[in-house]
Amino acid sequence: MTRGRWLSERRADPWIRMAKKEGYPSRAAYKLKHIQRQYSIIGPGDVVVELGAAPGGMLKVASQLVGEKGLVLGVDVRPISCTGENIRHLKIDIYDPLAPREILRLLEGAGCDVLISDASPNLIGVPEIDTLRQLDLVIRCCEIADEVLKDDGNIMLKAFECPELARLDRVLRGCFKNYKRVTTPPSLRKHSSEVYLVGIGRWKAPIAPLLRAAVG
Repeated sequence: MTRGRWLSERRADPWIRMAKKEGYPSRAAYKLKHIQRQYSIIGPGDVVVELGAAPGGMLKVASQLVGEKGLVLGVDVRPISCTGENIRHLKIDIYDPLAPREILRLLEGAGCDVLISDASPNLIGVPEIDTLRQLDLVIRCCEIADEVLKDDGNIMLKAFECPELARLDRVLRGCFKNYKRVTTPPSLRKHSSEVYLVGIGRWKAPIAPLLRAAVG
């Protein structure tokens, strides 16, 4: 897709217009809303960590879901525009080896109930490479989850459809009480092969080494 076409579609996107109208920093808010309606991955009072949270669309939805007794922590090297009484920011690259330690520091060592990510690497337009880089990002998110997610916690991670994804499915299915690969409505995906990996009730960890072994 050319940049001109991308900009034209972006200006015409009703979800972007709706996000601006309803005060969400991005249309990603409606992806989390869609998955929450299906699986209720976030509850009142939960502690939620979002990796790659900028600009903050999902973060704002999460803050509404956890309520005043909960907490959401957005992690990103880019600026996060979403603020609130129950929102914290951590400016760090999620590939930084210190990221899990810094997350736990801000959570006072207690860990989180839910870990979500809508992050993508900088895409270069070569599907094979972009897809594999997204898979690596999923595994990195799971590495962080291995250190910061509480037992019985939930995850929601963005991936791209590809043959290798089935290997990750098998591992994740064996590590959570309930696991689903979820698509958002086509009008939200637009030309994208993105899906979300939703795990509810983690009972087995660490997960990341199993994922790395599965994809070779």
